[in-house]
Amino acid sequence: MSQIQLERLISQDWRQHKLAGVLLLACIASALAVVYLAHLNRQLTIAQDTYYQQRDQLDTQWRNLLLEQRSLAEHSRVEDIARRRLNMQRPTGERDIMVRPQ
Repeated sequence: MSQIQLERLISQDWRQHKLAGVLLLACIASALAVVYLAHLNRQLTIAQDTYYQQRDQLDTQWRNLLLEQRSLAEHSRVEDIARRRLNMQRPTGERDIMVRPQ
């Protein structure tokens, strides 16, 4: 069989089975799209898990900061600092000054 006859047979066969060839290409493109989208889905799931972990860490840190703020704002601690560092004292009865509105 010569080269020209072989080319003619291939072109005739292609013309007869165009639909099958197009469907084959569509199937391959669809399979590649599925693989690509599955990969993207995995990446997004990993990113979501990372963000959930960060959220949990920030939530724990926030709770610890609230506890620290509450302990620093306790009345007894503030009063102790006022006495020791600022030398403040609670006024006695004779040192009380009453301000009356006019």
